[in-house]
This record gives sequence, C-alpha cells and structure tokens, in this order.
Amino acid sequence: MSRNNLQLYYHLVFVCKQRQKFVVAHMENGLYNFLWNKVEALNQIPLAINGMPDHVHVLLKMNAKDNIAKLVKDLKGSSSIFMKDMSDQFKWSRGYGAFTVSKKDVDMIANYIKNQKSHHQKGTVDIDLEEMS
Repeated sequence: MSRNNLQLYYHLVFVCKQRQKFVVAHMENGLYNFLWNKVEALNQIPLAINGMPDHVHVLLKMNAKDNIAKLVKDLKGSSSIFMKDMSDQFKWSRGYGAFTVSKKDVDMIANYIKNQKSHHQKGTVDIDLEEMS
C-alpha cells in the first residue's frame, strides 16, 4: 500500500460539573450546532452529536495527525465559553470519556447518540457509556 488508510472513530462524552442539568431545552440545538461546527473547524469529521441536560455525546472520525486530549480540551473549552453567554452557571466537569469505535459499529453508536432522550426515558441506556462523573 503506497498511502496510509487510517479510520479512527471516537465516541466522546462530556459531563456537566456535578451532573448539573445545565443544558436546558432552549440551549441544546445551539450547543450541538456549535460543537458540530467546532469539530469541523478542528479538521475532524462529526458524525453524531446529542445529549441530555447533564451530558453530551460526540461521535467523530478523527484526523490521525491530531491527539484526543488536545481535541477534547479544544471542544470543551470553546463550548464552555459559548455556553457561558447563555448561562453564567455553566461548567463541564474536569474529566471526559473517549471510546474508540470500530468502523462496523459506527452506525450503531450514531443511532445510540441520536436517540439519547428515548434511551433515558425507556431506561435502555448503556451504563458503560453513560456513567461518567
């Protein structure tokens, strides 16, 4: 093979500080659109973004030249500034979840993210992907 073929998919989870419900309904679309555009601005490919009032999920295809810690720092930092314009109480927790996703599971994870509210209402959440603090 004469060129690299890297397919790096990550499922990221950011939790609001102390699991506070800072992402209220009228802020959701703005935050998710902001994150989508920021992922693109950082030369990554966003695949799904959604969440609940106390956390956000991001599925993306990552550029092999970048590192996950810097990417998450940029996403959380810039989105925190964006959200503070709407609520001076907003804060992300210090940590985050970053899960590698195989190419064959991308659609399944994207659907899981897109259906967050349904999963939480029905109690069908994936504990491994949700229990972060």
